[in-house]
Amino acid sequence: MRIRVTDPALLSDLVEFLRSRADAIAEQVSEDEVEVSLLGSYALDAMRMELYLRIRAWEAARAARGVSVELVDEPPR
Repeated sequence: MRIRVTDPALLSDLVEFLRSRADAIAEQVSEDEVEVSLLGSYALDAMRMELYLRIRAWEAARAARGVSVELVDEPPR
């Protein structure tokens, strides 16, 4: 699943945050997007919800920076 941030300067911080959990694989794919997979037996909806909760926690910790994050199913064309 792809995640896009509004502030590309914080992308490496997001990748590091996601990789801090043993069940996540995160790879930067553009200046403002990261591809994330969760290991384990997640259904797509469950994986989406788990990622949503993780990125909202990361976003809340950086609220003063005004960054926002969105889940993106497909890369932009």
